[in-house]
Amino acid sequence: MDRYDRLLLAELLENGRASFAQLARKVNLSAPAVAERVAKLEASGVITGYRAQIDLSKIGLPIQCVIELRLAQHGSQQAYEELAKIPQLTQCHRVTGDPCVIMQAAVGSMPELETLIDRVAQLGFSKTAIILSSVVTDRVPLAQLGLPPPRDA
Repeated sequence: MDRYDRLLLAELLENGRASFAQLARKVNLSAPAVAERVAKLEASGVITGYRAQIDLSKIGLPIQCVIELRLAQHGSQQAYEELAKIPQLTQCHRVTGDPCVIMQAAVGSMPELETLIDRVAQLGFSKTAIILSSVVTDRVPLAQLGLPPPRDA
């Protein structure tokens, strides 16, 4: 990956819907060169996809939380399979440290949150924190790639 690839990644992180012509103007390359580079980044697995960012509260999920879980049976594949079936979970990570799993969830109401906590607690000891606001979300550490932070940071 060279400087142009890193610049393209930074621009795509800011606007994944940018056209090749728009990207070309931002990084000082031709549109065909940008198209070729983006295709190579996709083929190599650096770019794994494009997605819309959704305000969960505007689709009826105003309560987001972080749930830590210490499994009753450490490393239980069955527990991980059960967690994967819970539709309210937006992220689920197996981690080192005291909790075995850290998850994020989105629910529509406090009763739904209570039901979710009860379901998760069947797998072990859980601790839940409601997210009040988010200071950083979905950020890629561009400085480590030798690039400046996003313009809005």
